[in-house]
Amino acid sequence: MKHFLLIAALLPIAVAAQVGTGGAFPASAVPATAQALSTHLSGRTFSAVYADGTRVQSKFGADGSLAATAPGFYDTGNWRVEEGKLCGALRKIGEFCNEARFDAGVLYLRRMNGEVIRYESEQ
Repeated sequence: MKHFLLIAALLPIAVAAQVGTGGAFPASAVPATAQALSTHLSGRTFSAVYADGTRVQSKFGADGSLAATAPGFYDTGNWRVEEGKLCGALRKIGEFCNEARFDAGVLYLRRMNGEVIRYESEQ
């Protein structure tokens, strides 16, 4: 269950030690279009830090593959986008679908537990 909570939002996804924003998106954040989200993620690696300090990393393959890592955890699967959502499935975790918004070019995701995290590119 702990692994589910670690990776459920993923994602799969802040450089160095950026911490999540809590339960709310930034006031100026706008819902991500499917096209913008796909372009933003495809072929790139992102990381995030959860409120409990856990750092996660997600690699979004241009072919739709996904690899998610956290301390003591590794999982693979696939990702896809919908209007305003990052969705997919990981082998150990199962399916996920998280609300996605952009603020000044930065991606924010709402985890399944309600926490909003900031995903920053490592590239």
